[in-house]
Amino acid sequence: MLHRWPAPARSLALAGVLASAGLTMPNLGHAQDVVWELVTPEEASTPIPASDAGVQWRTVQEPGAAEPAGVNTSNAIVWRELDPPSDAAPSTQVVWEDLPASADPLPPEAIAEQHREESNGSNPQPPPPLPPLPRLQALDRSIAFSDGNVGPDISWNIPNGLRWSERWFASASLLGQSRRQPGEDFFAWNNGDSVAIVHANVIQSGSWSLGLNTSIRSVYQGSQAAGGGTQVGEGVSSGFRIATAIGDTGGIAFGGEQVIQWDDDTDTGRNLYLMASKGWWLGDQGRGFPLFVANGGIGTGRFANQDILSWDNPLRFACIDGVENRTESFSVDNDLCWSPIGTLALVVNEYWSMFVEYRSGTAQAATSLSLGSGIPLRFTWGVNFAGKNEVIETNQWTWVFRASLGF
Repeated sequence: MLHRWPAPARSLALAGVLASAGLTMPNLGHAQDVVWELVTPEEASTPIPASDAGVQWRTVQEPGAAEPAGVNTSNAIVWRELDPPSDAAPSTQVVWEDLPASADPLPPEAIAEQHREESNGSNPQPPPPLPPLPRLQALDRSIAFSDGNVGPDISWNIPNGLRWSERWFASASLLGQSRRQPGEDFFAWNNGDSVAIVHANVIQSGSWSLGLNTSIRSVYQGSQAAGGGTQVGEGVSSGFRIATAIGDTGGIAFGGEQVIQWDDDTDTGRNLYLMASKGWWLGDQGRGFPLFVANGGIGTGRFANQDILSWDNPLRFACIDGVENRTESFSVDNDLCWSPIGTLALVVNEYWSMFVEYRSGTAQAATSLSLGSGIPLRFTWGVNFAGKNEVIETNQWTWVFRASLGF
């Protein structure tokens, strides 16, 4: 491929090129143009690294023209095209600039990239930075995100340590579990038990959130199932929740549910807790789903080991005896003891999760679905597979559920 360099432009430019290349300015006159030929690394008389991005040229003799004296045509000259001044008229002349001797030469890789960009007539910009991932938050037992989206539950009964959602004010839930005597059907309700609870985020500032909650112990009245002897709405109690975010994927929360009991019909325990949560994005290069969330801490009341009352039980500690003086199921509040609680959850995507939960000597395995992208409607179902800190026989398994709506 031949490229002609018009004679009117060559005198000053060629002198600078040859001087920088260690050559002597030839006496070429002005009658004929100088013709240059592209030299590939394979054709060069001196080694030219393949990674060298300067375009290699040499002078060639046109048919019938005398060879310019004093020019070593076998010596390759490295050049690159310069952007003309903005006020310069369009021209097809090749313009050269002699670089200062003190200038540090670009490495071959940088020159190669520069030449490829110029050859393609493009000036690519560096790729824009990827948008940051949303911060992890909570909407009751569900995972939530700082962009306003709400995912599925990451626990059935115990709370998490994440800051409350910035987008959603409150969440109402109905949760319960079946019962089962020997010979009874697994999928039957079998006089199961349930409770309703409403959480409201009343104050938020920066990374902090403060919420209140109210529980209703009696959600059924009638003779078709146990617990129907009390009117709907009885067994009212209240609690609180203070949480703060730690970075974008963690948090710590302290609070309680059914702490203040407004009547004597609450048997769900004064459930104080201190929880810490941490999430890890497991997607490509640590971005995106699936999301793994570890959630652990300590709790009292129905969160604690109530069915193992031995004082030497290491899972039941810091007990305060004689707080209440109740009988039967209400005796859960007689002693205030602490026990470890926690969950491990895998949030597969924005709509589906799986988790295991441990509290009060029992363990559940459950799955949860977030059913609405606009309205935070979530449903969770799972099984109790352990009790009194032991794995139980499958014919004794019971099931749990939770239905939640955010607003």
